[in-house]
Amino acid sequence: MEWTPQSAEQKLTQSANLPFDKEQLMNEQDVEMFMKAFDDFMEHADVEMQNYVRREAVRKYNQSSMEQKAAEMEVTVDYYMQEFM
Repeated sequence: MEWTPQSAEQKLTQSANLPFDKEQLMNEQDVEMFMKAFDDFMEHADVEMQNYVRREAVRKYNQSSMEQKAAEMEVTVDYYMQEFM
């Protein structure tokens, strides 16, 4: 990306040259299609986040359950897992 040279008299900040023409900007139909695709992506991302939270809850429950059972038997968690799982 190259900087657009400007004289000091213009008193403007430098802006990057865009890699496309103004005619290639998104029209209303493109924006609408992008927004629908983005909404769909966000819905799926939300579902995946919920799935992750659910998996983590199960993992933490299993871990604490093993730790509790190992403590009741007065053995280490590693030994409990090797012998009883």
